[in-house]
Amino acid sequence: MLGKLRRRVSSLARERDDARKRRRDTAGARTKAIHVGEIYGFVGAMTTTVFTVVYFAWAYTPEKVLHAVGIYYYPSKYWALALPVWLSVLAVVMFWLYEFYNLACTPPLHSLDNVRDEHCRWKEDLTEEQRKMPVLYDMPLEQVNALLFGGAPRQRDKKKRK
Repeated sequence: MLGKLRRRVSSLARERDDARKRRRDTAGARTKAIHVGEIYGFVGAMTTTVFTVVYFAWAYTPEKVLHAVGIYYYPSKYWALALPVWLSVLAVVMFWLYEFYNLACTPPLHSLDNVRDEHCRWKEDLTEEQRKMPVLYDMPLEQVNALLFGGAPRQRDKKKRK
C-alpha cells in the first residue's frame, strides 16, 4: 500500500512539473519581443507630450505666477505666437519651393525629352523571348498619331496642301 502511494505521489509530482513546464513554455511563446522602433515611438510620444504641456504652460501662465514659482528666465511671450506662425508659413513656402524646383527641372514643352528618354523601351529592342508574350513598350509618336487620328499625319497634311 505504501508503494502504491509513493508511485501515486511521484506521478502527481511529475504531472505538476510537466504542467509547470508547459505553462512556462507557452508563457515564453506569448511574450512578444519589443522592437526598437516601438521604444523610439514611445519615447518620441512622451517627449512631444512633455514639450507640448511645457509650451502651453509657459504661453498661458501669467508672469506674476511664474515669478511666484521662482521662474525668472524664460523666452518672451512674443514667441508663443510667433513660433507657430513662422513654422506654418515655412511649411507653405517649402511646398511652393518644391513645386518651383520640379517645374525648373522639367524639360520645356517643345523638347523631345518629354516624349522619349534613356528609359524608353522600344519594340525593336525587345528580345525574341520577350516578344512571345505581351509586354509593355513605348510606341513611336508617328504610330500613336496613326492609331488615334487614322492614317499617318504626314499623308493628311499633303492632302490638305493640294
